[in-house]
Amino acid sequence: MTGKEDALGQIVDIAARHKLNADEIVSALNKQQAPDQAERSSSVLARILAYLGGIFVLAGIALYINMQWDHFSAAARVLVTLGTGFAIYLFALVTMTDERFARVTTPLLLVSALLQPTGIIVMLEEYARGRSPENGILFMCVVMFLQQFLTFLAKNRTVLLFTSIFFGAAGFGTLCDILDVDFEITGLALGIGLICVCYVTDRSVHKAITPFWYLAGATFFLGGAFELLDGKAFEVLFFGFAAGVMYLGTVVRSRVLLFVSVLALTSYTGYYFRDSLANAFGLIVLGFLLIGLSAFAMKLNRKYIRAE
Repeated sequence: MTGKEDALGQIVDIAARHKLNADEIVSALNKQQAPDQAERSSSVLARILAYLGGIFVLAGIALYINMQWDHFSAAARVLVTLGTGFAIYLFALVTMTDERFARVTTPLLLVSALLQPTGIIVMLEEYARGRSPENGILFMCVVMFLQQFLTFLAKNRTVLLFTSIFFGAAGFGTLCDILDVDFEITGLALGIGLICVCYVTDRSVHKAITPFWYLAGATFFLGGAFELLDGKAFEVLFFGFAAGVMYLGTVVRSRVLLFVSVLALTSYTGYYFRDSLANAFGLIVLGFLLIGLSAFAMKLNRKYIRAE
């Protein structure tokens, strides 16, 4: 006997002993499950007002800093940016230990992930003048990646994994720029890396962030492939790259990859046959192609993605 069957048996036994009929049980369940509309409305209103209040406070602080920026010393500029961001980061860590502040943890982490990089750039601008801006951005990305990823390992919060991937990807792109790596190679490597990270993340409790990074990874990958093949004798191989992303979308059950691949196939078809699309016949052919691709994408969606 399964756990559900055992629970139903206990319910039947309790109903028999207390002479409860089915209507009474259903009515009690409906009352329990039906939320108090007034309480729910009050909770939503309180949450909206709290978020609005936080936004106004941050906007006021930002406006004050902007008005007084020219009057601040170098140390004060670093303090109001990096210092404030790091203080918010510490406060976010404290809120993780108290359920009463659980709802503000993610916004605080996001705000700190915005202010701290700004503060690091300001610090480098004030105290490390004359050096390459790309080196400063790389330094910032490395510092933020280490902070966010180590905190993620300790706290296992999805937002920290999101910011870790962001700073890791930004740092990799900046490093490639410093080393003068061609964009197509950077795009291919970054796209493959992001898709691999998403593939692993999609099998964890943090899969909520994978659609965004699947989108970024597929865009970088196909963008790099286009730059690599454009104008070459074998540029038609781009269709193969896009078809590969489409196949991967069916394997990992990702509508984002399916959408990006269909969009890439459609866009590249129009680009490849751009000279033929100058007349009505070319437009008709492209229209039928779009209809066919959309029908094929819907079929893949129903067969491989929706059927989970």
